[in-house]
Amino acid sequence: MLSTNGMFTRASSTALAAVLAFATPGLALAQDADALEANSVDEEGGDVIVVTALRRSTNVQETPLAITAVSAAQLSQMGINDSNALAKASPGLIVREGGFSGTRLTIRNIRAAGEATVGLYFDETPVQGSSGTASDAGGTTPDIRLFDVERVEVLRGPQGTLYGSSSMAGAVRLILNKPQLNDTELVVTGQVSGVEDGGVGFETQAMINLPIIADMLAVRIVGFQRERPGYVDNIRLGRSNINSQSSEGGRIIVRFRPASNLTIDGFASLQNSDGFLNDYFLAAGPYINTFESQQPVSDKNTIYSGTLTWDADFATLTVVGAHAKRNFNYSFDTSAFFRAFGANFPVGSPTYNAFMSQAPSVANSPQLTKTDTLEARISGGSEQGLQWTAGYFYSDRKGDFASNIARSNPGDGSVLPVAGANLLGQRLIEDDLKQQAGFAEGTFAITPELSVTAGARYFHYERRVKGAVSVPNAFVGFIAGAPTDQSSSENGWLYKANISYQATPDLLLYATASSGQRPGGVNQNVSLPAVLQTYSSDQLWNYEFGVKTSLFDDLLVLNADVFQIDWSNMQTSGTLPNTNFGFIANAGRARARGMEVETTITPVAGLQFQISSSYIDAKLREDQSNQSLLAPGLKGDDIPSVPKFTIQGAAQYGWELSGATTASLRADVYHQSSTWTEFRHTNVFQRFLPSNTLVSLRASVAGSDGGWSIGVFVNNLLNSDTVVSKASANIFGGLNNVRAISNVPRTIGLDVTKRF
Repeated sequence: MLSTNGMFTRASSTALAAVLAFATPGLALAQDADALEANSVDEEGGDVIVVTALRRSTNVQETPLAITAVSAAQLSQMGINDSNALAKASPGLIVREGGFSGTRLTIRNIRAAGEATVGLYFDETPVQGSSGTASDAGGTTPDIRLFDVERVEVLRGPQGTLYGSSSMAGAVRLILNKPQLNDTELVVTGQVSGVEDGGVGFETQAMINLPIIADMLAVRIVGFQRERPGYVDNIRLGRSNINSQSSEGGRIIVRFRPASNLTIDGFASLQNSDGFLNDYFLAAGPYINTFESQQPVSDKNTIYSGTLTWDADFATLTVVGAHAKRNFNYSFDTSAFFRAFGANFPVGSPTYNAFMSQAPSVANSPQLTKTDTLEARISGGSEQGLQWTAGYFYSDRKGDFASNIARSNPGDGSVLPVAGANLLGQRLIEDDLKQQAGFAEGTFAITPELSVTAGARYFHYERRVKGAVSVPNAFVGFIAGAPTDQSSSENGWLYKANISYQATPDLLLYATASSGQRPGGVNQNVSLPAVLQTYSSDQLWNYEFGVKTSLFDDLLVLNADVFQIDWSNMQTSGTLPNTNFGFIANAGRARARGMEVETTITPVAGLQFQISSSYIDAKLREDQSNQSLLAPGLKGDDIPSVPKFTIQGAAQYGWELSGATTASLRADVYHQSSTWTEFRHTNVFQRFLPSNTLVSLRASVAGSDGGWSIGVFVNNLLNSDTVVSKASANIFGGLNNVRAISNVPRTIGLDVTKRF
């Protein structure tokens, strides 16, 4: 018998499953370790596929939700070792690397500047980006390592009636392995890789699980170190592979179970990275950097949390409190700006000399963000009656940011200490966002096959932003003036309704209508007109119909959904003519219509094919009403920077080499269609992003008992240098200076894993 979850299936043979290391997404992975032990195998020897997206353990094929779940073993097979690579794991999920400040997660093409449209959960803790000087927290999502995770769940569509963090367009859950109270475990992995025409990198990771008191107390410790090889050369400074990056970190989870129905988890995570930006001027050619300054970036993240789970007779209470701190700093070269605008004046004139004297230099942005969150929820009910969840959520995010113009060393391009005469301009910002919400959802089984769900969420947020120019610099727009102090607040309701029908054991039909929202805020932009200083939240309604089915004794699994999203009061990024700073404004309505398909075919034991795809047409439904925008979008314009079409495909074959050794071969293909970076093609900042296709291969051998494995891999087999990000702005030195980022070149590597 084969068990499936809509993305992959797995043969019932235990040996073959170990061979493939191809655990079905969410396979036998309940949120609690004891649930894993209890639900790992059914009576016929097949695997039980469990997710906890509904705040209770459910078979993913019987979960009336557009969800993709990916196991740890599958993540490894796909070469996904951090959250930035998750796009190839789920249809409808796009991960775009930003020029300076992290990545942006997008689900179903609901993409815009401002707060995140997708909620990212690191276990039970929501992870928020840094709003920075552009109020764009959604574009600064940190990269999170995916070692020693149970699984990743991608939930498409609004999730505000079940999750504390509103998750306007969907949620991504990174669910960690928890301490085992009675088993000692040790896992060590190592990897070495080389990049085409670049450097050599390596990484090591380790996990140890130690029971302290049997059945009561255990600790799980994870550590990693990575040296990511560079592949961009700065020909002006004579430096090769300048975009290398070093990162290290770890986490500790302590589990205390003083009673059989009470579990307390303490969690601490540290992740630090230091390196250099990997962008270049498009005109110079792929991976060729001509900047006058080095562009260092550092990102230091710490998260502390505590989770209490009390299983009473009638319900389960879960309380999660967390404190997160992110110290983030990046610099990008501004030399071209001063040289280009200085050239507009006569050589030797005072203005010419004033511009030229400020090159080489960088725009430096240190950002310190501290976030406190609390979520308390209670769930109960019976499988054949009413199942319910109700909760409260609180979040307080405080940010202290600076926007600096600082000198760099004319010799080697290094950034000089940002102080004294080296500080050419400075703008300071304090940004405080407080959110509260109450949410509830209930599912009632009318019959064993037919269920209805209703949910609601009440939200309230307050935002206060203070700003001041401490070191004026009129050339970049830092104009001296009185400090500013502005606030905005809002409250409202969100709703959800769902009906599901289990027509047969292998066929589930469902329909959902749900709404989502994200906070508005305050633009901290020098000399911005009063009408643009604040902006409101935007909202959407998502309507979808889905089917989950398996045929021919699970040899074919097909999951599909169609949806329409009506997006109102959408937040839009804008730039005023001849200025260097962007802002966010509310402007009009949009609609996204699309479909998502996940298919798995298992023609013979050991051979599996998987294809998942999405087609999403997202357009403005009316002319953008805010005429302060530069080239505002018009009705029918596509939402920028998101592809209409994506497809992910994989083929894997595993076989037994000997009684103690197995082998597997795997190929992955990921493709996304082309897009544009602005609504209007007449916008002077408009840039075209071509379609992108990546191919990867992997071959591995392993012990049949799962105790060891050795693999070789090739990522970006065709060595595609496709540009995946383009940005234009005055501060880059004019519209001809387009900053670009390309695919990581072909990478060949070897990895080894040993379990003790």
